[in-house]
Amino acid sequence: MKKQILQIENTQSSDFIPQIVLELKRALDDDNKNNIDSEKLLTREETAEMLSISLVTLWKYSKDNIIPAYRIGTKVRYKKSEILLALKKMNQFK
Repeated sequence: MKKQILQIENTQSSDFIPQIVLELKRALDDDNKNNIDSEKLLTREETAEMLSISLVTLWKYSKDNIIPAYRIGTKVRYKKSEILLALKKMNQFK
């Protein structure tokens, strides 16, 4: 989110409150969309493509519990939020 400076002079609060409410609603809607997107389940192929790794490497990461995998019937799925979290952990300098 970018920061902006707003200077208000000779204005009543009733003039800008509706605009503030509208912008807050937009921000909350954008945040909800991001939460829904982060809980999206990805296939093995989508996950491997997102991480730019092979399916074999993805399988190894799942086996080593680096990236949690979920089995739904015969399909394997990955939560996008958990992939991003694992990626952050893998990229931390020690």
